Amino acid sequence: MNANVRKQVSLLIACVVIIFVSAILAHLIERDFGKVEVTLVRIVHPQSFDIMIAKLYRPVAATADNKMPAVLGLHGYQNDKDTQDAFAIELARRGFVALALDQIGHGGSEGSYASTDTTGGGDAAFKYLKTLTYVDAKNIGIMGHSMGSRTAQATALANPDHRAVNPQCGSAGTMDLKNQLLTQARFEEFRGFRENQPRVEPLSNNANRIKAFGLTAGPAEWNTTYGDFAKGTARRQALIDNVHPGVTHDGRAVAETLEWMRLALKDGKTDQYWIPANQQIYMWKELFTLIPLIIAALSIIPLANILLERSYFKGVAQPMPSRYTTNTSGWLVLALVNNVIAGVTYVLFTSGDWRTQINRWLPSWLTLQMTNGVMIWYIVNVLIYAALFYFWYRGASKKGVTMYDMGVSFDQHKTVIDWGIIKKTILLGAILFGWMYLLEFIAESFLGVEFRFFWGFMKQFTPRRVPYFFVYLVPAAAFFIANGGILMFGQARQKEWGSPAMTQVMWWLKNCFFALFGLAVVWAIQYVPYLFLGAAPGFEGLGLPQYGQMWPLMLFIFIPEFFFLLFLSTWFYRRTGRVYLGALMAAALAMWFTVAGTVIHISP
Repeated sequence: MNANVRKQVSLLIACVVIIFVSAILAHLIERDFGKVEVTLVRIVHPQSFDIMIAKLYRPVAATADNKMPAVLGLHGYQNDKDTQDAFAIELARRGFVALALDQIGHGGSEGSYASTDTTGGGDAAFKYLKTLTYVDAKNIGIMGHSMGSRTAQATALANPDHRAVNPQCGSAGTMDLKNQLLTQARFEEFRGFRENQPRVEPLSNNANRIKAFGLTAGPAEWNTTYGDFAKGTARRQALIDNVHPGVTHDGRAVAETLEWMRLALKDGKTDQYWIPANQQIYMWKELFTLIPLIIAALSIIPLANILLERSYFKGVAQPMPSRYTTNTSGWLVLALVNNVIAGVTYVLFTSGDWRTQINRWLPSWLTLQMTNGVMIWYIVNVLIYAALFYFWYRGASKKGVTMYDMGVSFDQHKTVIDWGIIKKTILLGAILFGWMYLLEFIAESFLGVEFRFFWGFMKQFTPRRVPYFFVYLVPAAAFFIANGGILMFGQARQKEWGSPAMTQVMWWLKNCFFALFGLAVVWAIQYVPYLFLGAAPGFEGLGLPQYGQMWPLMLFIFIPEFFFLLFLSTWFYRRTGRVYLGALMAAALAMWFTVAGTVIHISP
């Protein structure tokens, strides 16, 4: 074993140590260092017989002789049970049993979002809680974020014996809901959750809110408690300085829920289990699941270096083309054109009328509606770039530029695809992906810890989702070969900097501008007027509400995700001299992040 391989082995071992030390810490924090038992439970839906998965947080002090109140947590659309873990962790630490459900068609649960059950499985989960011998069945609350706010209210209406309900980013509800805390994002993206008004703040005078609070006249002031907990008429709307998805991990939102459940489910008593609401530990768990997420992905770098030293895989690492580079002005033109195309197509083809039309052409078995939007965006960008590249290459080839310079061919003078090397590249990519999947499998199976941050990134596929991964991988790989490979590393080939490390960093940062600036502009159009100018969300202000709400919101996920994937694709291109392995790894990670736990929604 040569010195370089020994170094790579040491780096790989260090990655594994960091991953599992972090995962163990996340495991311990989620369980409050032994004071809470966390288990996965299976609940059978009584009508459809779909199996629903839930995470049950039981304070170890909760027994049949020491019953504790309980709270059911329901996540939002495109999320899963762990999105409610900030609330579940903090409630369980304070003497509440918490049950976080993967709603129908989400996460590990079976079925589809299009189910006729308006509670999303919440009703079955509520009734399950009542069967637990250590739960005080007369004191059960319900909370839910976004879509979960609706299913929480529906679950509460289906179970009049509930004692409290906490819609997070939801609607006003009715007086039939007992002791309702409405946690509202100041910068709420979804119009329906702000009564179709341009801003949230004036809703204290909204007729629906006043009626839902049982008031004869307004206003229903923010951060003010009305009514009587004993009678079930308590009402409060808490204004949280955050955007819609940020409420799930906002410290003040969590504190509001903790205090509300204490008042509603514990008769306002501060018992031996109570911890001040502002003393929270959940963000430490988020940190220690983020670290394995990042390190697991980075660990494929030393593993790739080790494997590329093996004689079987040596041919995958080809000399990096160096004959052709674009000049500064040419690179900037390509970057601006790419960003305009990426931004415009993201707006037009992920939502709105064009997306609706394209959806009708898709086969009915492609049921991941959000992933469909991403796939359509990939395909449209590949088609546009292929047309533009064709005309550019016709001229460039006359000046001696070949597909070898584009990082595609294995011969400097003509287009030659070495299928033997391509097969080895695919095998190497499968090994690298399998390595990451194995790390997450061990952590999830033995520690109950996914590699995530606010949103489910790395998690185990259910059997139903495995075929989806491979189907969606094809357009993703095409996108990363064309737009994230040939364009970025071939047509827009950058110069070398002072050292390999400096070149990696500078290429990566410039590639982030090259690929993400257009998406950042879309984000800014939506959010700058809303966050900083006191106006409505940008697309609504422009009279284009059909392009707002969900897809600009998803840029909170996609931009950081692509920022990281671009680091890996840059490194793999420089290591192998070809676009294939980097594109395959970026596509596999992007589809893992998108397919593993997000919503299955069969309706078009």
